[in-house]
Amino acid sequence: MQQEFSAVFERDGKWWVATAVEFPGGFSQGKTRKEAGENLLDAVRELILAQREMAEADFAGKDVPLPRS
Repeated sequence: MQQEFSAVFERDGKWWVATAVEFPGGFSQGKTRKEAGENLLDAVRELILAQREMAEADFAGKDVPLPRS
């Protein structure tokens, strides 16, 4: 599944800082804008995995209905 999100890039001295607007805590940096963007993708993937693991732990052993289309 492919997802899109908004990224804001700002210069901070010699570094580029990238922030994923829709993901609180989703930020990274790099020496170039491209590197900051690539690092941001990695950070967002890790955030999603961490949120999934926390949700699985919260609902472990509980009857959770599947979403309907």
